[in-house]
Amino acid sequence: MATIKTSASINGFIASEPKLGYSDEGQARLYVRIGVNHFQRLDEGGFRKLEPTFHDLIQFGREAELSADRFVKGDDFLAQGYVRDYTRQVDGVERTDEQFVAKCLMHDPNRTSYTSYAVDRRPYAERRAAREPVTAEPASRTPTQAEPSAIAI
Repeated sequence: MATIKTSASINGFIASEPKLGYSDEGQARLYVRIGVNHFQRLDEGGFRKLEPTFHDLIQFGREAELSADRFVKGDDFLAQGYVRDYTRQVDGVERTDEQFVAKCLMHDPNRTSYTSYAVDRRPYAERRAAREPVTAEPASRTPTQAEPSAIAI
């Protein structure tokens, strides 16, 4: 019997405006600060909300470009990926921190309302061929409150 392959996931909210950048080789990289809510179970029943913790989330490639267009500060999300350590300089001192590397980033359907939702059920190859070509230019983002968030499946 085969075992089920699992991976790490995280849910929370987007705490900063997403930043999309490109490497010298043209690889897209999304960086966003995320918040994770925490709760404490009370003896008499119910829960008490604790202070959120904040972390770094990154994503690479075409998925990063798509996520940069779909997310704004305040959105609730679910992400699947893995945690990795990285080292950086802070005030001249080397520091090791963690970041979540998202392979898949989506709006949390339990906390997100959709005003219009359609599932594109064309075969993946057909959907991919219909996409605009990817350029090394940053995506233009001018979201407004009136614009509904949309996800492609």
